[in-house]
Amino acid sequence: MRRELHAGWLAMSLVLASAAATTSARGEERAKPGPSEESERDRAVRDFEQGRRAHVAGRLEEAEFFYLRAWARMKSYDIATNLGQVQLQLNKPASAAKYLAFGVRTVGPEIEPERLARMQALLAEAKAQVGTLRVRVTNVRDAEVLVDGQRVPAEEMKHGLHVEPGHHVLVIRRAGYEEAAIQVAAVAGSHEEIATELKPRGATRIGATGARVLGDAKTKAPAAGARMEAPRSWVPAIALGAASAVGLGVAVGFTVASNKASADMRAQRAALWQTGGACVDAPDDHAIACRELRRTAARVDVHANAARLAYLTSGALAIAALTYAIWPGGRPARAVSLEAGPGLDAGGASIAVVGSW
Repeated sequence: MRRELHAGWLAMSLVLASAAATTSARGEERAKPGPSEESERDRAVRDFEQGRRAHVAGRLEEAEFFYLRAWARMKSYDIATNLGQVQLQLNKPASAAKYLAFGVRTVGPEIEPERLARMQALLAEAKAQVGTLRVRVTNVRDAEVLVDGQRVPAEEMKHGLHVEPGHHVLVIRRAGYEEAAIQVAAVAGSHEEIATELKPRGATRIGATGARVLGDAKTKAPAAGARMEAPRSWVPAIALGAASAVGLGVAVGFTVASNKASADMRAQRAALWQTGGACVDAPDDHAIACRELRRTAARVDVHANAARLAYLTSGALAIAALTYAIWPGGRPARAVSLEAGPGLDAGGASIAVVGSW
């Protein structure tokens, strides 16, 4: 059925070609202009004829090129109709519906009823493959509409937009108003009405002295002596939580080191016992082994103490972060400062955390 319709349109384009030559000159008798006097209308007619020849020959991309160039030079129903037919054959139904709708909308009363019926049938075929949107801004008359980033001419805004099936983003904007973005899921053959209202960016009013005052008239200044309270900052809670995680990691590291040192100490003590030695009144041949054993024992104590301290510090920081997070708000804003530093010596280990907020 579709092939038969398209075949009929190839024949119809021959008829529309003759109409193009007379669309804008009906009722006028003019001498043929010279080469340097060629008007945009004459160029449009020449492009239309080249497009028609390519169309009849089946060179659709070439026909589309010449029809588009003719359309840029002169807006007429015959150019729009032939261009829409070619684009429909090239599987561009949304663009085809735009041009075909223009052709049907602007066709002259002299066209035969059967030819108009064919134009309407082709438009219906294109619209069955796309979604049709009608956008209405209730409080602004000259808003600009963009579909997927492409500006929509006012003529299309007035009569309806044709979009490919799928998801699209409509952006509606106007100077002095906040931009509105609308997500649309178009379905083939659907028709959707979209009504929206743009919100002014900032109302203006006349002050007591006659000067314009920007902003909302309901906005009130703070009373004298009132404390200005800043919104709660989550930086301290995040910083304390991060420091707690670091402390936990340090604690686990010291625990692993302490366990390894303990294993070394047991191995050294077992080696001394097997040789019959001891570190109390140790003979000279066992002195070196005893010194290593004492160093290992000291390392066990340092790492164990450091692990305990790190666990305690990590827990304290976690409690501080939780307390800050659940504590009622309303505190005045202050600068946040947080510093942490570890300390380690032969007698123990420490982690110092100093902060203010």
